[in-house]
Amino acid sequence: MKNDEKFISTANIVLIMAFPLLASLVVFYYNPTLGAVGIAISIILFLFLKSINTTKAKELQKYVDDVSYSFDSITKNVVFEMPFPIAIVEDDRKIKWHNSFFRELFPNRTLIGEEIDHLIPDLSEIEFDNEEIRTSKNVNISDKVIQFYYSTIFADDHSKGQTFLYGIDNTYDESIKKLFKDKRLVFYSVFIDNYEDIRNSSASDVRPQVLGEIDRVINEYFKKYNCLIRKYENDRFMILSEYQDYKNIHEDKFSILDKVRDIDKGNALPPTLSIGVGIAGANPSEIYSDSRDAINIALSRGGDQTVIKLEDNYEYFGGKTKAIEKTSKVRSRVISQALKRMMQTSPDIYVMGHNNPDMDSFGSALGIYEGAKSMGKQAYIILNEVTKPIENMYARVTEELEELTDNILTEEEALARISPQSLVIVTDNHRKNSTEGPALLDRTDNIFIIDHHRRGKDYIKKATISYIEPYASSASELVTEILSYLDENFKARTPVAESLLAGITVDTKNFVYQTGVRTFEAASVLKRWGADSVYIKRMFKDDFEIVKYKSEVIADSFMVNDFIAVAHFNREIDGSTLIASQAADDLLNIKGVLASFVLTRANNKIHISGRSLGDISVQLILERIGGGGHLTAAATQLDMSMENAEKMLRKAIIEYIREEEENESNTNR
Repeated sequence: MKNDEKFISTANIVLIMAFPLLASLVVFYYNPTLGAVGIAISIILFLFLKSINTTKAKELQKYVDDVSYSFDSITKNVVFEMPFPIAIVEDDRKIKWHNSFFRELFPNRTLIGEEIDHLIPDLSEIEFDNEEIRTSKNVNISDKVIQFYYSTIFADDHSKGQTFLYGIDNTYDESIKKLFKDKRLVFYSVFIDNYEDIRNSSASDVRPQVLGEIDRVINEYFKKYNCLIRKYENDRFMILSEYQDYKNIHEDKFSILDKVRDIDKGNALPPTLSIGVGIAGANPSEIYSDSRDAINIALSRGGDQTVIKLEDNYEYFGGKTKAIEKTSKVRSRVISQALKRMMQTSPDIYVMGHNNPDMDSFGSALGIYEGAKSMGKQAYIILNEVTKPIENMYARVTEELEELTDNILTEEEALARISPQSLVIVTDNHRKNSTEGPALLDRTDNIFIIDHHRRGKDYIKKATISYIEPYASSASELVTEILSYLDENFKARTPVAESLLAGITVDTKNFVYQTGVRTFEAASVLKRWGADSVYIKRMFKDDFEIVKYKSEVIADSFMVNDFIAVAHFNREIDGSTLIASQAADDLLNIKGVLASFVLTRANNKIHISGRSLGDISVQLILERIGGGGHLTAAATQLDMSMENAEKMLRKAIIEYIREEEENESNTNR
């Protein structure tokens, strides 16, 4: 309809006729005859305009009806002729209608009345009637990838909804994406962990065979997966593959670790590999950098494992063997001198262990404090709470070292003093949120880490130097070595030496677990500094209540898979974590128990202590639920109920055992 044919509304006609009608009434007052003629003309004109308006309105309605009919007809034809699958789903999620393209996706099936969720299970998670969420879903049907969209219509508030479901064939696009992904580069950094030890410990007549066999096994394994292999040092390889081949290696669970470990050509030590994998980088340089980050973590966790760096996480394979003790102390000496230089150039030093400190955490912190004081530096120990495990140690050192009480600060007190030039030293821990003062790490970039736990994904990334040696029995052992190289005339005061020896003793369970030659050498140094073993024995004396509580925990224990003991200490008291860890140790004394876990309450969280004899890695089990530690000793904290924590622990244990059985089956096949 043209613009000049638009009709005039009745209200507008009244407004138009108002003026002549009023004029006629005025004329009627002075001349009734002439006024009556004007009024009559006005009425006739009004009726004429109204008649025209009615005609135009009918014509407009007819035009609208014609357009609506044409649109409905076009819409129906378009819907029926659309070259992609379409279905209408009723409110009960049953198919009411579909076109022939939808039928072609499901041949030989009756579709009308079929529930869409049974037909396409991937759509069951979509709420069609949720107007706030509009999404699409890629669905694999036969050899096609269909992306389904939907729109739900309600006639009124009380009527059932009807969903218009239509799909776009994305098979070609998805195949291109898959091809692009499969052809992506994956970079592997491969190190032989103990190359020098194997070379030095093997007899001269078998040494070439051993080293040659290691190279042969590595080359054969990766060539099988179409990899490019380059050896650039005696113990280091750079390897490249496509992502599609990496998936096969991943499915094989990097069995190369076992193949290399099983090499026996007369070598005294089993060789082990560390592998760092980068897959998520945007370009080759980033992928290579990711693999280097991953290999550093693998090495700091003790080697004999693969670490894969994902976009914002890490994945681990292996790590089931004890870290091999390094016979050379060169690195310890170098680290000691590096620490000395950092101390000399810092105005003040802040030393802290982990929260809920134990004897190793507090003892190693005391050792670093003593080294700083011997250099004339202002040093502080960060301690928020004197926990049950360190009560005896704390009482002894604060009584005999007069200045120590003034130099022990809480996190809040330290924050008021620290400056960007200050040095923060973290002992017996490498995780920011597990330290006594996480906020201190944000105030300075001068951070030094000394730890013996296998590195986890949430490590302190901006540390200047990280001295993480999983082979070591304790942080106190590492600190003792560092102090012995700090200065040839250095000698720790007796209470500090005894605290360091107590730290080694508690972490080795009286020199039984994770104990090597260097552990006893560190102990001998501490004995020369005046440490009294009898006094340390007194430190470990338990109150009658603690002994009674440990007996309750053991009586409450039950078995999982016949060789793993699990128990609860369902009390939140001072020293609950100490009781849990000691009870876990005692459970290992039971015949047939290879590993133990004790759950307890601490600081409104559930704390789990795990211990093993070495056949089972409690570290790998607890890493599945956010924890970490060693092969034989690990722990975690969970913010949930005791019941849910036990369910998570059981699941982690079962998954670990299942994977072990699968690996053993694959090895024996």
